Amino acid sequence: MLNKHKKALNKAKFKKKITRTIGSILVDTILPKDEITPGEELVGEVELRSKKGLQEVERIKVSLMQQFMTMDNHISNLPLHSVEMRLTDEQRDADEVTVPFSMTVPLYVPHNIGKRQCWIQTDVDIAYKLDPRDLDFIQVNPHPIVPKVNKVLTERLGMLKTNREEVIYYSGFGGRFVIDKRILNHPLYPMLSKRLVPLVHELEFFPPDEFKEKFKEIEIIYDIHPEGLDLYVELQYFIRKNIGGYFEREALRERGMDEVIHKISFTNEELEMEEEIASKIFDLLQNAEEPVELRGD
Repeated sequence: MLNKHKKALNKAKFKKKITRTIGSILVDTILPKDEITPGEELVGEVELRSKKGLQEVERIKVSLMQQFMTMDNHISNLPLHSVEMRLTDEQRDADEVTVPFSMTVPLYVPHNIGKRQCWIQTDVDIAYKLDPRDLDFIQVNPHPIVPKVNKVLTERLGMLKTNREEVIYYSGFGGRFVIDKRILNHPLYPMLSKRLVPLVHELEFFPPDEFKEKFKEIEIIYDIHPEGLDLYVELQYFIRKNIGGYFEREALRERGMDEVIHKISFTNEELEMEEEIASKIFDLLQNAEEPVELRGD
């Protein structure tokens, strides 16, 4: 494993190295590049040096971190994926060790946009001392499927992508023991319950001209997996002024009654054909019916 990582680091034209010191131990995290793509393997090394030896080191933890908003509009820094390493007795007796690490970047990791940051954070647990935190900022690129489908949405279907993108953390959607029926019945629960971190990356579009009287906005959520893509399309309808009074219309918005989430699935073979992608999405836009509460019958 060490030779594999050494080979990758030696070939790299770019090496990112950040140094931190805690107690008598110098901690270096070395990355062969400063950008990643979901689905890729990220390799690196953590170097520890101390003239007094490394007996105090209990564990090393390397995490892929990202900042995003929670459902209650708070900003959180949470690990999307982590790996832990422990030193052998022989390494603890040495003055300097190199510990390689490797992690596969989850397919659902959202790319950087605006002020949202992603970084590799190295935590070293040392007995009786606070953790040193080594933060190496890194660029996350979109998975190749995302720009491909976005191109179909804009160029073939005529949607207009806005500058608004949100990454939302659904804190109550993780774990096995969910009993809240509102969560269990949520259309995103089957997807979020399978993820290490229940978050979604929402991309917002304005509808094509032929549907601008039907939909106010269209939000797209990508669930990329080895077999293909599940595309969650959230259609937001206009609430007409002939539906009740002002407070009734606001209550409908507050309850999310003007939004409906649909799921469209694509195999990897279908994703090779832009016509197939466009056809399935157009059929949804054409045949989707507004909620009963908004019809004003």
